[in-house]
Amino acid sequence: MSVQPVSHHHNHIGKANKSNQRKILIAAVITASYMLVEIIGGLWVNSIALVADGVHMMTDAMALAVAWWGYHIAQKPANARMTFGYQRFQILTAFINGFTLLLIVGGIVIMAIHRFFEPQEVMGKEMFVIALIGLLNNLFVFWILHSGDQHNMNMRGATLHFLGDTLGSVAVIAGAIVIYYTGWMPIDPILSLVIAIIIGVGAYRLCKESAHLLLEGVPAGYEIQDIKEDLETHFDYLTCVHHIHLWAIAEDQVMMTLHAKTDLLHINDETLSEIKQYLFEQHRIHHVTLQLETEVIVID
Repeated sequence: MSVQPVSHHHNHIGKANKSNQRKILIAAVITASYMLVEIIGGLWVNSIALVADGVHMMTDAMALAVAWWGYHIAQKPANARMTFGYQRFQILTAFINGFTLLLIVGGIVIMAIHRFFEPQEVMGKEMFVIALIGLLNNLFVFWILHSGDQHNMNMRGATLHFLGDTLGSVAVIAGAIVIYYTGWMPIDPILSLVIAIIIGVGAYRLCKESAHLLLEGVPAGYEIQDIKEDLETHFDYLTCVHHIHLWAIAEDQVMMTLHAKTDLLHINDETLSEIKQYLFEQHRIHHVTLQLETEVIVID
């Protein structure tokens, strides 16, 4: 026997934060603009490290664009054809960004290895100036993002990302100083490889996490067995929780279907609502489809 659920937490569309969205957009425009300056400047001064840092800024611009799109798309309501709205587009975009970045990293590595075997002169002074402006740019963007709502996942992730960018700019500045005062050119491809590794690790994680969600794997931070045991312990009238499926439409929209055995007295709408409310409050599961099944209980 089963009862159709009468209440859900249909919280598929979060309330868009206009202030956060505006800050994200400003940061994305600034980052994308200086990304071009750094890449073109890197090619001009013949510095692969500077080009690599520019590519790193491109990853930031794409990440910020995805974050902005997340705020924008959250305002679109679900419809008859897209019943959960368009939030999964964020995950698809993240996967495409991550995969593209891995290809770019491969190109940077090939260029750096080639530079080791065929060293070329790098304009250290000009490299220093461009990298210094890049550092100031990163600090300004960090300040803009940090002034946003740090309780929001999109904003917090973008802010933390720019801490890594600042370190990358510092590394390029250090390389420019070494080249200017010592003339040791291998520092340029070495730094480009370091930056490529930083980008590659982030891109790999992005691909892995987004692919996991696209394949409807259990979201990070959730354990099905723990939830099952918690339900059976907290609700003494549930004797067996099974057929559990847990996935996410987006990072903050976790879905769950499950079956649960109980006695005839608890086959009702009140039980359904109580369990769903508990899952929402204790486990951050936003949409629950629960099927209650009868179980004959013998009372001595």
